[in-house]
Amino acid sequence: MRIQSKSGKSHLTEQLQRIPVDDDFPVGTPDFNTRDEHPDIGPHIHDLFEIGYCFDGTGLFLIGDKILPFKRGDAVVINTHEVHIARGTPGNTTSWGFLHLDPVRLLADSIGSYSENLRLSQYCGSAFRNIIDGEAYPEIAHCILQILLEVRDRPDHYRSMVRSLTWRLMLLLNRYHRGGESSDAPRDYQEIERIMPALRYLNDNYNEEIDVVKLAELCFASESNFRKLFHRAMGCAPQPYLQRLRLNAAATLLKNSSASVLEIAQRCGYNNLSNFNRQFRARFGVSPRDYRGGAGVPLSDL
Repeated sequence: MRIQSKSGKSHLTEQLQRIPVDDDFPVGTPDFNTRDEHPDIGPHIHDLFEIGYCFDGTGLFLIGDKILPFKRGDAVVINTHEVHIARGTPGNTTSWGFLHLDPVRLLADSIGSYSENLRLSQYCGSAFRNIIDGEAYPEIAHCILQILLEVRDRPDHYRSMVRSLTWRLMLLLNRYHRGGESSDAPRDYQEIERIMPALRYLNDNYNEEIDVVKLAELCFASESNFRKLFHRAMGCAPQPYLQRLRLNAAATLLKNSSASVLEIAQRCGYNNLSNFNRQFRARFGVSPRDYRGGAGVPLSDL
């Protein structure tokens, strides 16, 4: 479904995507794609567990109300509860492989019980970091890569291998996420779904001036009602969310490009360098230049 804005641009709205799978092997067809900073797919949610591996590029994943950076060699794990979309770093492309599967049904017969490790509801919410840093957690990233390649290439006994690797992935994820089930894990996605056209627009245009009235129009709501809807869904007003999106994008560029601080600030919607430096320091504890040199709080910890 698309919504046409007054500017003539069309914006994909979120919808539940049902993935067809076999009952005896509930694993979808892998999707290997290369996209630029403006993805051809809108924010969406699936009825199956999703895993992915980044082969090249850098950018941001918007998952629920989280803004998470990614780079080459990272992996991603996304529950059925969280609406999501990926955006590449401005001017570059990203290459990913994605796969949808149902770990509970896939492993039920061979494991004999669902086990605590198959409580998929624990892998979402603000306490769960969906992007798996490939440098910090290479075993998880490599396991996801192996599953993707097994399903793509289908060598002899690949189904048994995928089951084995999926069980290994569940065990590794359980170690990775020690916090248990998130207390704020969403029960449904209706609230985020309601403002999804606005989130898509912010994702595509965060480097431009943003008019809240336009965002409200995209969601067929009055400005006052839109502000209430946005705060209820994202936990903050549109402006702080936009600022976080811009600063996280800038931090990703600082670590993964040779562009000047001024150029990065302009790419991310800041026409005033001193304002950018001030906001960046407030979020990361150091100046953009020092952050590039390795100081301050890592983006992965925010």
